[in-house]
Amino acid sequence: MGSILKKGLFLVTATGAITAFPSTAYAADTVTDDVMPQMGIEEVLNNCYNSDQEIEVENYLVPTEKGEYLDMAFANVQSFLYIRSEPTTESEWVGKLYPDYAAKILGPVGEWTKVQSGEVTGYVYSEYIIIGNNAEQKAQEMVQSSEAESPEEVFTYAESKEEEEARLAREAEEAAERAREEAAAKAGTGQAIVDFACQFIGNPYVWGGTSLTNGADCSGFVQSVFAHFGVSLPRTTWDMEHVGTPVSYDQAIPGDIILYSGHVGIYMGNGQIVNAINSAKGIGILPATYSSIITVRRLI
Repeated sequence: MGSILKKGLFLVTATGAITAFPSTAYAADTVTDDVMPQMGIEEVLNNCYNSDQEIEVENYLVPTEKGEYLDMAFANVQSFLYIRSEPTTESEWVGKLYPDYAAKILGPVGEWTKVQSGEVTGYVYSEYIIIGNNAEQKAQEMVQSSEAESPEEVFTYAESKEEEEARLAREAEEAAERAREEAAAKAGTGQAIVDFACQFIGNPYVWGGTSLTNGADCSGFVQSVFAHFGVSLPRTTWDMEHVGTPVSYDQAIPGDIILYSGHVGIYMGNGQIVNAINSAKGIGILPATYSSIITVRRLI
């Protein structure tokens, strides 16, 4: 209490009065001029009222201290703690407290405790909350270790059942949007791979070759195309059967590679592959299902 009272009627507790000014004070065993006069709280108040003196009230009061966070509770769980509408496990849950989430205690602590956390009010099973001095200590530690500007920003509170449903729906939509963006990015990169590979259509097929201009075999052609995009592939079709991620043919997108028995090509979309066919046809285009497909691999 930091206010200053100047003149006027005010109340001071009897305990504070007695503590600050005992009814009789003795300076020595014998009476001298230095003996303090008898002074009670009424005399103090009267002197203050009749003078222009300013008095610090805290000088005359006995302070009572209470922990700032003694009415708080913290969830002591590994997953989450239900806040229920009634103090029974059969009642509907109205919110959740996740580990270390905070709440304010509204009622006596028994088997169940009534709490308020955020916009949620209900009952939690007392065995799974930290309360009293332990809660005070935990709160102080959280405040001291946090960089938040306000102590209120340190604590996290429950979300209601409705808030959770809205959050989950929002997160699902965000995840779906990210998946669409990733698919679009992959499709764009895959199309860039196809466009690059198609530049070399008509160039020669050379057994064991890896040159896109002077000649390559099927695996050398695929290896060199992907190397241009920073993707390292093994040299043979047998080893390529195990790279990347397997997908079904009906899920194939441009830029996937399709492997056959002893052959490989780059899927262009629309049921076609660009590949180093043979020495007679060189680098060209074939139907993706010209032969039995062993596996489709996604590399990007």
